Amino acid sequence: MSKLNFSQDQVKAIVSELNAGQMPGKVSRRHGVSVSTLYRWRAKFVTEQPSYEKERLRSLEGEHRRLKQQLAELALDYATLRAALIRDVRGDC
Repeated sequence: MSKLNFSQDQVKAIVSELNAGQMPGKVSRRHGVSVSTLYRWRAKFVTEQPSYEKERLRSLEGEHRRLKQQLAELALDYATLRAALIRDVRGDC
């Protein structure tokens, strides 16, 4: 059996047919590839993210990092103020 060569655009079109809900057997017969090849292609192209999603993820990670730092600073401020308040209460009694 000869190896068929599909371009990336053709593979993406075939995978989109599969993702649209068509039966894998019908899609594989129509294009002359095995069902396992379809699933391998789908796994390959599902993991690829468009650049805007990568940029959004990077921005969310930056915001998450900033919020974690703010939380740590607030926790430190809280602990400091609580320790100072406890010392003041003990000194008055």
